[in-house]
Amino acid sequence: MNFNLLHEIVLVIMVALLAVAVGVIIERFIYFGYIERNRKLLADLVSKSDKAGLQAAAKSSSSPFGQLLAGVISMQGGDKDALDNNVQALYLTQQAGIKRLLWLIDTTITLSPLLGLLGTILGIIDTFNALASQGVSDPQAVSRGIGTALFATAAGIGIAAFCLVFHNYFMERVERVNEQLKVLALRQAAAGATEIARNEQPKLKSLEQAAA
Repeated sequence: MNFNLLHEIVLVIMVALLAVAVGVIIERFIYFGYIERNRKLLADLVSKSDKAGLQAAAKSSSSPFGQLLAGVISMQGGDKDALDNNVQALYLTQQAGIKRLLWLIDTTITLSPLLGLLGTILGIIDTFNALASQGVSDPQAVSRGIGTALFATAAGIGIAAFCLVFHNYFMERVERVNEQLKVLALRQAAAGATEIARNEQPKLKSLEQAAA
C-alpha cells in the first residue's frame, strides 16, 4: 500500500475543506451585510408608520426581516393568540436561512484536525516502511519524512483555528439577528394594534352617542 499517496490525498481533502469553508465565509459575510441593510430600511419605515411603504418593502424583500414583517402585516387585525402563534411560526421558519451553510464550517473545524492526524500517521508509516526496506542510510531523509508527516497535523489545527474564529463570529451574528427579528416583529405588532385601536375609536364614539 502506498502510504505516501494516501498522505497526499488527505492533504488534498484538507485543502478542499478549507476552500469550501472560505466560500461559505464569503457568502455569509455578503448575506449578513444584505439583511442588515434591509433591517435598517424596514425599521425606519416601522418607526415612521409608513404602512404603504412598509408593505411594499416587506413583500419585495427576500430577507428574514422582510418575510417576517410581511407575515405580521398580513395577519394583523385577527385574534391576538393566533397572531402570536403565527408570528412564532414565522420566526422559526426564518432560522434555516439565517443558519444556512454554517454546518459546513462547523464540520471543517471538527474534521480538519482528525484528517491532519490521519495524514501524519500515514506519513510516519511511510517513513518507517522506507526505513525497514532501506535502512538508516540517510538520517536527513528520515527527518524530512517525519517533518512532512507532521505538517499535516499542523495544517489541520491551523485550518480548524481559522474556521473557529469565523464560526464563532457568525453564531454571534445569528443570535443578534434573532433578537432583532423579535424586536422588529413586536414593534410592528404594537404599531398595528395602535392603528386598529385608533380606527375603532370613532365607531365606539358613534355607538356611545347612539346609546345616549
